Amino acid sequence: MKLGELKPRGDRRLIYVSDPSNTTSHLSTPPDEEEFRRIIRNYTLGGIDTVVQEVFAECMTMFWRTDLVPFDIRPQHQAMVPMMDSGTMPVEIYIDECHKQGMEFIAGFRMNDRHGHHPEYFKQLCEEKPEWVLREYKPSWRGAPPESHEYGCSLNYAVEGVREFLLSIMSDVVSRFDVDGLEFSYSRLLECFPADQAAQSAPIMTDFVRQARAILKQKNEKLLLGARIPQQMAGCLRWGLDIPTWISEGLVDYIAPGDFGFTDFNETWEDFTSIAREHGCLVYPQTQPKIGIELDPTTLMTHPQYRAALQNIYATGADGFSVQNHFFHWGRFTVGSERPDSPNRFREKEEPAHPDAYPNPLRFLQELKDPATLTTGPRHYTFLPLWGKDRGLAQNYEKEEIVLTRAELGAPPVANESPRGSFRFRICDELLSADTPSADCRMIIQIIGLTEGDQLLVEMNGSEVPAADLSWDLESEPPTCSLQISTPRFRYGDNHLGVILVDSLTHEGAITIERLDCHVP
Repeated sequence: MKLGELKPRGDRRLIYVSDPSNTTSHLSTPPDEEEFRRIIRNYTLGGIDTVVQEVFAECMTMFWRTDLVPFDIRPQHQAMVPMMDSGTMPVEIYIDECHKQGMEFIAGFRMNDRHGHHPEYFKQLCEEKPEWVLREYKPSWRGAPPESHEYGCSLNYAVEGVREFLLSIMSDVVSRFDVDGLEFSYSRLLECFPADQAAQSAPIMTDFVRQARAILKQKNEKLLLGARIPQQMAGCLRWGLDIPTWISEGLVDYIAPGDFGFTDFNETWEDFTSIAREHGCLVYPQTQPKIGIELDPTTLMTHPQYRAALQNIYATGADGFSVQNHFFHWGRFTVGSERPDSPNRFREKEEPAHPDAYPNPLRFLQELKDPATLTTGPRHYTFLPLWGKDRGLAQNYEKEEIVLTRAELGAPPVANESPRGSFRFRICDELLSADTPSADCRMIIQIIGLTEGDQLLVEMNGSEVPAADLSWDLESEPPTCSLQISTPRFRYGDNHLGVILVDSLTHEGAITIERLDCHVP
């Protein structure tokens, strides 16, 4: 497949994932029906085609109630109990308003959320059905109560009873409500089997997906099944998710690969789209509002970064994109108030006082749906490690970096060979030619550990970049090297930065390159 040749399929371009408490942050106590409908109407500002409201996580339901499992015990969800007691399930309002606004409604299931909000239930499971609980996996939320660390907060899908239990809950949703389908979120989270059995447990999970597909088919042939999965195929297979089989057997209608917390500008989404296009499965890679765990927690994606990420996503043959945790973009600002606990957040006729106030951040999503509009504004491609070493989900993807060890200078067995490294980065953008350069079209290389005594040679796609074309800043933190981006030195698609350590005044320490920024006006 050649990058940039394939057009999106179908009419759905944007899937919006609403996590369990994303909605509750906009509700009064107790909420009323109109507030739920306003939330849905706000989604139309972003041109959202499909709303995935997550309705099950941590062995709790949200926005609906069943005898099979407890309703969410958290205060913001308990506020909905009076409405349910009166005979109305909030999810019914959601579905009705989504359909009135021309949007699909998908009920989202978090496959093994480990926030640890439900310790009493897992304590009971440990006492009555200990084989059901994967106690080796600890809570993902730092604020989880001690009981969640002690008793665990994950279900073991290797146990048939666990799978039957979950399928019964899914069947309850499908039979009772007019949903357009289900989505399985392995983004929250994917450890569904004992760690030493995960890879070989793929047939078990595939059979589980088959049974879920059968539940949907029994209700209505047109109901959808989607899966939110790790961003690299190897990471999926490592944890028992046989995505190629799911696609080839027609078990899933769409997949949404992506990282669990950050946007990756450099991923080879064609590994998924090439298989999916052979079998009619649609692909919606994820964007997230953050771009790396080592950054300041307040650092959020900018509009130019979103345009760049979507340029690379559409170029791989994706059919659109999906957003998760988008609510980070409106932070503490709410309609008519800066207080997140304000009882009146929907002063519908007034515009928010702050430009980042909800629902303003939804509006920009509209622009990202059409690949043709992405180049009407600047793009900022950012390449950096999503996760630090041994942190979070670092084991689920391979990062790009260059590490030049000074001790290797002149060392045997190849005494005349200098340390060198390569960094692949992707820019699916039509760049200016060298005859019409732009000062704003630049690549900035961050070089950790660089000193005045180091001499580097820089290559781009195998050709040396003349020293006159490089601009060095040793005073910045970390030091940087920048150069203009233009063809033919740079090309559409994958590029390779090469760096060689020619000389140094010391033979101690290392020089590391793990972040590149490419600005295209």
